[in-house]
Amino acid sequence: MRTAPPDRPSPVVFLGGGPGLPVAYAADPLRRAGFARDWAFFEQPGCGAEPSSEPVTAHGVCAAAAAFVAGRAGEGAVSLVAHSWGAWLALALLDRLPPETIARAVLLHPAPPTRAGLDAGVAALFGRLSPEAMGRAAPLMARTDAEAGRSVMTILLPAYCGRETDLPDLDLALAPPVYHGVSASLGDYDQRGIVAAHADRLTLVFGEADAFSRELYTRQGGDLTGLDVAALPGGHFGFLEDLAGFERLLRARGVI
Repeated sequence: MRTAPPDRPSPVVFLGGGPGLPVAYAADPLRRAGFARDWAFFEQPGCGAEPSSEPVTAHGVCAAAAAFVAGRAGEGAVSLVAHSWGAWLALALLDRLPPETIARAVLLHPAPPTRAGLDAGVAALFGRLSPEAMGRAAPLMARTDAEAGRSVMTILLPAYCGRETDLPDLDLALAPPVYHGVSASLGDYDQRGIVAAHADRLTLVFGEADAFSRELYTRQGGDLTGLDVAALPGGHFGFLEDLAGFERLLRARGVI
């Protein structure tokens, strides 16, 4: 592996959320902002133009992401920027890949690093929905078609953002087969040991109005001791709502 010149930041790989969100929701606005034009955006299997011919599992997504990141580490260790469920993926890669592959991981709006913590975050998110909205969302979550995936994200967006009005215009088109396949195969995981082992390479960023809050993370067993912790205004997509603030955060940590 070649070492990046000291005056140039490491290559950046973005890992999106979901599971099952096509990465365009973040790639398009981040590239338009300018500072992410050279980033590589990982597309989860089954989320691209062609659906996967095989069931998509957490192991399969992790294997595809590992190959993607390793392929971009030729010019030096890679910096990961991971949003939402992508934080699980980033931690799995820190544990799986050789230590010289990843320089830093920035975890945006992460769930606590356990399955119980993820479930608590999802419960907090759905707890923000009105009974009427919950009644519309529940049957959509059981479907596997693309129209249902887009519709359920439209219903959930106010809960994600922490407000009912003035919502961001995001292309949130969940791929239900990927969501269901990965969620069912995650198992009862616990990544707290990975967080502790790589604390010096992690930055955790929480949204001030996010259901996946710093308080939830701490309450569900996510010890923040020794971690670099930052905040952005807004909810679960706060990094896209405050692109200038997000850019400053990354520059302050040498990611870009």
